[in-house]
This record gives sequence, structure tokens and C-alpha cells, in this order.
Amino acid sequence: MTRQRIIVGAFLLAAVLWVIAGLRDIFAPGFFNISSRVMGKSDIILEFAVAAIFIALAGLVIRHPEVYSIHKK
Repeated sequence: MTRQRIIVGAFLLAAVLWVIAGLRDIFAPGFFNISSRVMGKSDIILEFAVAAIFIALAGLVIRHPEVYSIHKK
């Protein structure tokens, strides 16, 4: 169970970071970016899509831990 919590937590953390990055690019473009390139609408949509994928992966790990070899041995 501990391994499963760590993996789910990591997926959720990654999702939250991608959502924050998407919100940052909407409200403060260029903030904390090394490159001077401003993100377009498709880039921002992609960031939210990646966050949704990480949330879906966390949900899959919670529902089917045996598929990902996370169950106790």
C-alpha cells in the first residue's frame, strides 16, 4: 500500500505542477521562463491535457494496482 500511495502522490504532484504551469502561462506569460518565447493557446491546452493524463494515471493506479505490479508481495 505504501508504494501505491507514493506513485499516486507522484502522479498527482505532477498533475498539479502542470496545472500551475498552465495557469502561469495564462495569467503571467514569461514568468519564470528562461526562454523569451510566449506560450500560445495550443501550448497551454497541451499543458492542461498533460495534467489530465497524470490525473487519469493516478486514478488507474488506484483502481487497478495489480496491473502495475504495485500490490504487496
